[in-house]
Amino acid sequence: MYLCSSYIHPMKQEDVIFLQKLNKRKSDAYEALYQDYYRSLVLYALNFVRQKKIAEDIVQDLFISIWEREMTFISLLSLKTFLYNSIKNKSLNYIKHLEVEEKYIQFTLENVEEAIDMDREMDEEEIYRQLFLAIEKLPVRCREVFEMYMDGKRNDEIAEALNISIETVKTQKKRAVKHLKSRMSAYAFILVYFILSDTK
Repeated sequence: MYLCSSYIHPMKQEDVIFLQKLNKRKSDAYEALYQDYYRSLVLYALNFVRQKKIAEDIVQDLFISIWEREMTFISLLSLKTFLYNSIKNKSLNYIKHLEVEEKYIQFTLENVEEAIDMDREMDEEEIYRQLFLAIEKLPVRCREVFEMYMDGKRNDEIAEALNISIETVKTQKKRAVKHLKSRMSAYAFILVYFILSDTK
């Protein structure tokens, strides 16, 4: 049982009856409370939360809590004071919760982005590790051709530098592609395939 008191002003008889019914949890008194104060309390909450739906939820929660806590009011002034103070406190608590939630969301997003960046870097490192390990396993001539190709050399430049024909260069590149495809994971091979596209 909660007792809400304040300085007691003389009350009209109808107010006394209303409070007696409210304190006894009579449904008609709660309906009258809702009718008399709902709109003004929503408008008051809007001063803090700025969103009508949120303001309505705060007011409705207050009415529910009054019913559930079996509160007792000894004057109309104590009732009004309790209603508006409660709305103010609930609204400020909502704002604080929202600020904490937004900070948490921002923190989570930043950490997710960081994790994604780390995963991407790890993927790239693993792909290049697989690629260069596979290249090291190539036959000597095949490796020479492919490494020069990866350095950006054209077929004719490779042929001239190694004193072999252009057809031999193409053949060695195709051998390298076949070898790399068998040594690397399918995922890694696809990601580096763009550098191999003209050897097919």
